[in-house]
Amino acid sequence: EGRTVRIGFWTVLLLSIFAWAPATFPGYWQSLDGYIPVFNAVQPSAIAAIATAPDLWRGTGSAAFLIAQPLIRLGADPLLAVRVSFILCFVLGGSGIYVWLSERLGDRGAGLAGVTYMLLPMFLATVYVRGSLADAIIIALLPLALAGLASYSQRNSPVGAAVAVLSILWIWRVQAGLAVFATVLLLVYALVVERERLAVLTVAVAGAAGLASLVPLWSISAESPQVFQDHFVQLFQLFGVTWQIAPSIAGWQDQYPFQLGFVAVIFGVMALWSWWIVTRPLLNPGLRRLLLFCAAGVLVLVTLSLEISGPFWFLTRADRLLTYPWQILLLAAPLLAMMAGALPVTLPDLHTPVYWSALLAVTVLASMPYLSADYTTIQPSPRPLAIVGDNHIVVLSARLVEFDAPPAAELTVTWQALRPENFDYNVFVQAIRGEETDAETGEQVVAQLDVQPLGGERPVTSWRPGEIFTETYRLELPAQSRVSPLRYYFGFYDWRDGRRLPVDGGIDDKMVLYGQ
Repeated sequence: EGRTVRIGFWTVLLLSIFAWAPATFPGYWQSLDGYIPVFNAVQPSAIAAIATAPDLWRGTGSAAFLIAQPLIRLGADPLLAVRVSFILCFVLGGSGIYVWLSERLGDRGAGLAGVTYMLLPMFLATVYVRGSLADAIIIALLPLALAGLASYSQRNSPVGAAVAVLSILWIWRVQAGLAVFATVLLLVYALVVERERLAVLTVAVAGAAGLASLVPLWSISAESPQVFQDHFVQLFQLFGVTWQIAPSIAGWQDQYPFQLGFVAVIFGVMALWSWWIVTRPLLNPGLRRLLLFCAAGVLVLVTLSLEISGPFWFLTRADRLLTYPWQILLLAAPLLAMMAGALPVTLPDLHTPVYWSALLAVTVLASMPYLSADYTTIQPSPRPLAIVGDNHIVVLSARLVEFDAPPAAELTVTWQALRPENFDYNVFVQAIRGEETDAETGEQVVAQLDVQPLGGERPVTSWRPGEIFTETYRLELPAQSRVSPLRYYFGFYDWRDGRRLPVDGGIDDKMVLYGQ
């Protein structure tokens, strides 16, 4: 029996390499959240505030960076620390699924479920497309909470209760809005599946404690960065082969894949069918309850991501808790993995080593289209040089070099888009003589440049969140202009009325640079 257990568990650890290997590639992937997790991991606060609007419910809590913090404190590169955090999310999530299900599904069923979980499109996309460390941490912690509750209910294990409590508290300090739904899911699980009064009490007390811990932060709020109603999922997106068709939908700009996963859906449907037709009388009541709970849970959570659920979100004001309605799909991930892992149990012929290995192979091969990302080798500073607009553009680096013969200045700027723009702003670069506080002479513009960024070939409205751009601007300076030191202004502006986009939350309307 010990050997059998090792097979499933070690398979989860071994095949986790497919999920986290892209995180080890040189550089960093250009995700929708860009370098936001890195900036906030370096300088954590109760709720992330760098390049993002701090918000109690939608925002990212400090616990999202708990894994990265020790590494940063020990002198590790922040990019490495964040990548290690993402890698551990895959390992913890897959291992948690295995521990949760090993009692009811056996070693091979739990192993298949753990591998399926790590390779679900929604898990891979959370890391490599969205780049959301907060959501990835929650996907990792939810199976641990389920495993703790199962262990406590089935074996009266105090360690299991401790794991469940710590996981729930951690979830609440990562992202409070999603924690509300996760706590409700865990409560229903404890009531319906485990049917253990103390397990229900454990979830309730841990959830209440997590909520109470947020009371000092109650006043921290911000407007949603997105229009919630514009981001409901279309039914075909859940089963589409690719997500490139998504941008054609009105209001859709993230290009985020929503597929539930070929393996999870097909294996899950086969498990339900084979249970109903073949093995229904043979399965123990606990496993039957778990299978039906997962099927019903997936149906409810998927429905909440569709436009048909709009009245629910509006009437309950639950849209205040999430940035996107499709975030609710993340909570369906453990349920989908469980249904897939139940296939070798409900169809015993697939439990043999050969067929089980074939199921694992199919699972890995089906994940390949999602195991890719766009990488960049740009190394940002610990803090962004500037944040332009309402957290729309983050300036990663800027280098200005002055030349004497002929007099000129070259400014090379690298920036990353964080949100879609609805207007094609211009860029301005100015060489300035004089001081802003000089009442007599004031500022004198020695030379300036007003152009469309990137030569107009990529207007601002075409920028995708996460994309990184580098451009060099050259100013020809008049003779003798460098008799006194110059300073330089850089920023974005609306060419229709000359209004400049705010910088660093309105502290200024331009970046100020000095030559080398």
